[in-house]
Amino acid sequence: MNHISFFSILKSEYFKIRYNIGVWLILFFPLFVTIGVDMYILDNASDAILNTDITFNYNPWQFILGRYIFQLYSVLYPIIVAIFCYSLCDMEYKNNGFKLLFTLPVNKRIIYFSKLLVLLEIMLFSICIAYLLFLLSGYLMSYILPGYGFLDYDFRQTVFIYFSTLYIGMIAICMIQYALSLLFKSFVIPVGLACMGTMFCMIAQRWQYIDFVPYNIGWKSLHDFYAESTVFLSNYEYTNMIYILIFSLICYYLFLRVKC
Repeated sequence: MNHISFFSILKSEYFKIRYNIGVWLILFFPLFVTIGVDMYILDNASDAILNTDITFNYNPWQFILGRYIFQLYSVLYPIIVAIFCYSLCDMEYKNNGFKLLFTLPVNKRIIYFSKLLVLLEIMLFSICIAYLLFLLSGYLMSYILPGYGFLDYDFRQTVFIYFSTLYIGMIAICMIQYALSLLFKSFVIPVGLACMGTMFCMIAQRWQYIDFVPYNIGWKSLHDFYAESTVFLSNYEYTNMIYILIFSLICYYLFLRVKC
């Protein structure tokens, strides 16, 4: 019997997720947030549209765009990630996907790593879309609100670092949520735990060990963004990398023992 290659398995994974609601939700989520925030900003600053006489005395990247968009990312991104990870597992459970995959003449390790690669790629696409939309939004605002001075600040490095650290943190959350989704078939438990983790980080910002909670990534990245930090890898990112390693192994263990 001929063994199926890794790339064949990977191609089949792409084929299966093309209609997955969770995948499209996490890809379009940055677009919905950016458009919504832009409309809110323009509505509040209607007098400043195409008016150079009305100015803004602070950095608009920080205190207009970042203030709203990044706070929404801090609250909603972990929950969207939880829904995304659950949808990947639920798709397999509903269609007997795991049972069919495990009957193929291919090592389970190859199947797992193909799924892991798809998860990492979709998350990367989502963060890249968010990054590009944020920059595009700022440049468009520089013409619509010329007095606000968006082009007076070169914030590209700070914005890049924000989204880079956000990606690392979201991958850590992905691994945790994927493990929970493999462990529990119920939608409520993994998504509910993500909501609880996010709410806990919102109210426990002054806790000295908050940086060890992966669901705090949005608030930590936002704080560094306000501080105009240019540090790419801090202790928080190294902690998230440890989470990624540990929970990827836990996911592999759970994947091998998944009940079809």
